[in-house]
Amino acid sequence: MGISFEIAGNHKIESANYVTNVVPMLHPDRVLDVHDFLYILDGTWEIYENGTAYEMEKDDLLILSAGNHHYGKKPSSAGNKHMYIHLYQENRKRSTSKKAGSTDIPSSTLTSNSPLFHCASNPRIKQYFKEIIATHLSDNPSINQEMKEEKISLLMGLMLWEMSSLQQSVETKPKHSELISEIIDLLQTNPHHMYTTEEIADKFYVCSKTVSNMFKGAYDVTFYSYQMNMKLEMVRQYLSDHPYETLASAARNYGFYDEFHLGKAYKKKFGFSPKRKI
Repeated sequence: MGISFEIAGNHKIESANYVTNVVPMLHPDRVLDVHDFLYILDGTWEIYENGTAYEMEKDDLLILSAGNHHYGKKPSSAGNKHMYIHLYQENRKRSTSKKAGSTDIPSSTLTSNSPLFHCASNPRIKQYFKEIIATHLSDNPSINQEMKEEKISLLMGLMLWEMSSLQQSVETKPKHSELISEIIDLLQTNPHHMYTTEEIADKFYVCSKTVSNMFKGAYDVTFYSYQMNMKLEMVRQYLSDHPYETLASAARNYGFYDEFHLGKAYKKKFGFSPKRKI
């Protein structure tokens, strides 16, 4: 079931806390009138929402929406640690007046077809989650209730923004993205070498056609073109950072045959020759 939250909304907390399941426990069988944000800090837990099971592990965040049926069929792992936020959301009223010279700013929303988020790659989500709980539990006398609620609302908006950013990166992630990332890392850390698709295929145990198809599908260019464009961008930066280096030096450092080969490729990409003596 899809979820949607207005990032700039007026977010209010009913409760928030940490829990350790010293003894394995089932998720409560219930229907809440608030949204339940559940973040696993350690261990595993299987939770159902309206008949759909979600297997949760460390650094997984599950949004159990208000009005839906939530329950468990098997207990959590022993020692399961998690944190939760019970949230109800009010949309902020937007002014109908418009100042001269102002522009309309569209509302940002967190939308996802799945309520389960794998947050290991974005530690800011966990940090905001913890800050929200700390603020909610705080009894600092110098901060009144109104200030406390405003801070929680802002922190919640920041966390939702990070979750939205995470979701967009997942949705736009090209196929074979992990393998592509490894290949690109190899290219960037060995700029002196010009790789063939056959060399890449041998290193990563795939066929050369797979390498070609991955880069064509992800970036709409051939593997050779991608590598050449990357190297030329690196050369441009190198020449900018090292104004007294020659093209011959740049050619050696970035895998070109010689300075003439580099100069020709550089002019083809950027429309002008590098300002160096050949």
